[in-house]
Amino acid sequence: MERNCYCARPAIRKTSWTDLNPGRRYIICDKFWEPGECNFFEFTNPPMCERSRQIIPGLLRRVNRLEHELGEKKSQEWWMWVVVAACLFVMYCMI
Repeated sequence: MERNCYCARPAIRKTSWTDLNPGRRYIICDKFWEPGECNFFEFTNPPMCERSRQIIPGLLRRVNRLEHELGEKKSQEWWMWVVVAACLFVMYCMI
């Protein structure tokens, strides 16, 4: 079901990832943050229980940290293969 905001534009569906409302869905006008424009904002699901609000932000931070570390490891691995290929090329040229 698509809702319109106060200014008759289609409301945009988003998900909050703040510590206070992790995973909570809402709809908002695309002009919400512009001064003097539409201020339509509405949550579309009930708030999570207190325990979920305590656990989810920590889990999200952990996942983000692990994804960052994985990206760094992949970069290190790529550079290692570049060095190995360069060494093999130099050895081949010496033969």
